[in-house]
Amino acid sequence: MITERMTESALRFMGVPPSGRTDGDRHAVRRVFERLQSLGPVRWVWRRAPIALEESGVLLDGWLSVPGRDLTRIFAHCRSCFVLALTLGPAVDRAIALAGSLSDPQALALDACASVWADAECDRLDEEITVKLPPDEYPTMRFSPGYGDVPSSASRGIIQMLDATRRIGLTMTASGMMAPVKSITALIGISDRHENRRRDCSSCGRRGVCSFMKEGETCGG
Repeated sequence: MITERMTESALRFMGVPPSGRTDGDRHAVRRVFERLQSLGPVRWVWRRAPIALEESGVLLDGWLSVPGRDLTRIFAHCRSCFVLALTLGPAVDRAIALAGSLSDPQALALDACASVWADAECDRLDEEITVKLPPDEYPTMRFSPGYGDVPSSASRGIIQMLDATRRIGLTMTASGMMAPVKSITALIGISDRHENRRRDCSSCGRRGVCSFMKEGETCGG
């Protein structure tokens, strides 16, 4: 389902200011979403894992250390978490790369819409997972490597933990890029108290250089 929020988020990623967005722009973006969604199914994998707080990060399942003081703050009241990975698949990457090589004006729209679609699918998976928690357990905000002080390289261990290469075809290159590129890894803490699940700029390491913030917007909508 292509929502209004997805459409507006894609236009934001494309650099179209709110005052300049037309119904024609929105229709064109929806067509791009439809094209991407015809390329193949979204694939994901997840599991619940025990968690222990370290001095500057967290330890998952007794062996995977994920660095980041942001995680120790967010997971302060957690003893376990959900670990997940999701990918739009290689066909989406190929479509974006081909459009770029041909200097297709739609290349920017394809890239923006794919990023927004991946995040929307992750939201859906997040809700599907967390709604099943018992009444005395509460999810934290979802947090991905690459945000705040958690390095992007942490995705490698998450992929290994989930056996995501075999199960959904997700790998990480020697240079530290996920392949397929339009993929997400993330952690959701399971707390013993109500948590603020709102994702905002306070946890992002790009606060000083973010183009969205300079325009009075956020990448999260």
